[in-house]
Amino acid sequence: MTFTELSQILKHLAGLAKLRAFRRHPRGPKIAQPKRTYLKNKPHVSTAKILVQKTQNINTP
Repeated sequence: MTFTELSQILKHLAGLAKLRAFRRHPRGPKIAQPKRTYLKNKPHVSTAKILVQKTQNINTP
């Protein structure tokens, strides 16, 4: 078999391959994040701010 015949056969076989079967993991659709239900009207407050306020309240007579 010559080089050109081999290359034509290999190209033909490569065209028949189903590349989708070789994917690692088909990505699913993105899931929307649920709406906030707990403390909906209160914004996030950092823990450091809460601790500072508590220490100030304890220290004030």
